[in-house]
Amino acid sequence: MKQLGLVILSVLLLLSCGNNGKGKVETSIGSLKKKTMIRAEESFSTTRTNLKGEVLPQWKKSDSLYIHASIQELVQLASKHNNKIERLVAFRALLRKEPHEAVNLAISEIEDTTIVSVSDGMCAEKNVLSNVRIGMIQYKRTKNNVSVVDSIRLDSAVLFSANSAKFYYSKDLYHRLPAKPEYEQRLRQLYKQDCCALIALARFHKKEEKREISRLLSQLEYKDSWSYHDTIRAIMDAVAVWPSPSYKQQVRQVCRNILSKKDAYCYSESTFGALMAYNDRWGYNLIDKMMLKAKQKDSDYYLWLCDLHEAYNNHPYPRFKPLIKKYPLKQSIRR
Repeated sequence: MKQLGLVILSVLLLLSCGNNGKGKVETSIGSLKKKTMIRAEESFSTTRTNLKGEVLPQWKKSDSLYIHASIQELVQLASKHNNKIERLVAFRALLRKEPHEAVNLAISEIEDTTIVSVSDGMCAEKNVLSNVRIGMIQYKRTKNNVSVVDSIRLDSAVLFSANSAKFYYSKDLYHRLPAKPEYEQRLRQLYKQDCCALIALARFHKKEEKREISRLLSQLEYKDSWSYHDTIRAIMDAVAVWPSPSYKQQVRQVCRNILSKKDAYCYSESTFGALMAYNDRWGYNLIDKMMLKAKQKDSDYYLWLCDLHEAYNNHPYPRFKPLIKKYPLKQSIRR
């Protein structure tokens, strides 16, 4: 009953915001934390329930805001509240209630690099507030009824943001960004800060990228050059986008090296994707060999399986379908 009373009190405070004009809206936002006994949480939760299946208080608050607060109040809370977690709680409610306004807010504050703690129910990590908003919009675009036009607007804002390299979402954007001429110069600028931009650049099929991919592959061919761990996925993903015959032999050697290493499962999805992109028997045989080895000896076999199936989803060539049947995901033991 005490918790219910606190929720009602919060709602009454929010409703009073909308009845007294913009100036008092801002005053009420500033006093929201002071006047309620509901303490702001330290992490923003991306999961609705805890391990017991109970709805988390933070999500109950978002639900209450969605029902009772006006769009104007939600915009103000999501933008002006002095607590960053509360801003995200309100933004979640705004996204459900009026996705267009949520996109407008995310774009207008795209340069907000405030660091927040984000929890998935198991562990927490630091993230950029703008990136959290972007992910909420784009990863559940259909569920939240975000229009294609608004989604493209946000993608463009991310691409041309001064902080683009700080957004985790940028790496996903590189995987699906079309090779439009207006993007090329910006991607070349971003590549100086973020090696993953090479994935998008590979779609342009320019000589510069062919040389760069070949250069990076050469660095990975030697056992003493594995300080390039951060670029391995980017290189393999770029190869998967553009499997040029000119560096095919280099790709074979590098993939063999990667998959023979102890921590190979860290890169197996990207490596499998690069091999599948060439769609030849050599790649099939290497993948089969490594999967059989992992099945027999590797405690991370389930991770290998997940990566194999994900790579096949991205490169569904008939040649590799027998591997999916030979190593079925549903029969594995989840860890």
